[in-house]
Amino acid sequence: MDRRESPSRKDDYVISLKRVPAESPHKKTGEKLKPAAIGVAIPEVSPDDDARVALADWMADKKNPFFAKSLVNRYWKILFNRGLVDPEDDMRETNPPSHPELLDALAQDFVQSGYDLKKLLRTLTNSSAYQLDSTPNSHNGDDTQYFSRYYSRRLSAEVYMDAINQVTGSSDSWGNQPQGTRAIQLPDDSYNNVGLLREFGRPESMTACTCERQTSASLGQSLLLASSVQIQEKLQVNAGMANRLAFDIKRTNEEKLQELYMAAYSRPAQPSEVEVALAFLEKSKSQPNALPQRAWEDLVWVVLCSGEFLVNH
Repeated sequence: MDRRESPSRKDDYVISLKRVPAESPHKKTGEKLKPAAIGVAIPEVSPDDDARVALADWMADKKNPFFAKSLVNRYWKILFNRGLVDPEDDMRETNPPSHPELLDALAQDFVQSGYDLKKLLRTLTNSSAYQLDSTPNSHNGDDTQYFSRYYSRRLSAEVYMDAINQVTGSSDSWGNQPQGTRAIQLPDDSYNNVGLLREFGRPESMTACTCERQTSASLGQSLLLASSVQIQEKLQVNAGMANRLAFDIKRTNEEKLQELYMAAYSRPAQPSEVEVALAFLEKSKSQPNALPQRAWEDLVWVVLCSGEFLVNH
């Protein structure tokens, strides 16, 4: 591949294919090596051909035993927080899958579907394994690899940011991206300077390793949620959730709480939660310079920072 300055756009580049033989010198001997793949012979690639096409043909070949298993395992890791082969980047004979028959069946079904990713996602999310409760019982409390319960995982930075926007009724402007672009649609790491994406571990794409994405908790995350202008602006947005609930005089506070809980948790608020929230709203009226919207902003903020909202469980 070649990278050169664009003849028509300043400070932009054009990526093009070099018309040279598809070969690479051996690091030690200097021997010019032709493209090769595991287990099969690769046809001759001429200087006018794109070697990436030959690579894609080999990867998607139904006889290739590696690609489908690797991709299925990676999607399993995304959804279940642990791969059938773990770590998901370490697929080798001496690191066998926890459920080899399952991995084989999923890979075979993926190939037969024509590598249909949507069908793969439907298969995984409709499974009883995915729908298990994450709460351990007396039999599976120590299980960390056999999926006898769901393994809780924190939402990724992009999903968390989009979820916050959905609940608060806010949105983000991404410079050169179309209006309404979601965080999960961002094309590269140049947008990671936004506080929430950076603090919650959106990777910088410096390597191909999935380990670059950080999912651990940090003090910076707590400080951002507690005091950042970014979060405060989302809570205060005009016609947003807090603003709308605060000035809705046609419904009771309990009815409005149910809307908030359904939007954030997809479940009704429990009686104990309603009791605490109503007591807080009542108490807030006696505070100096009390404003209805500020109290509702606090309630929405508590929901957004809760473990139930932040964690897929």
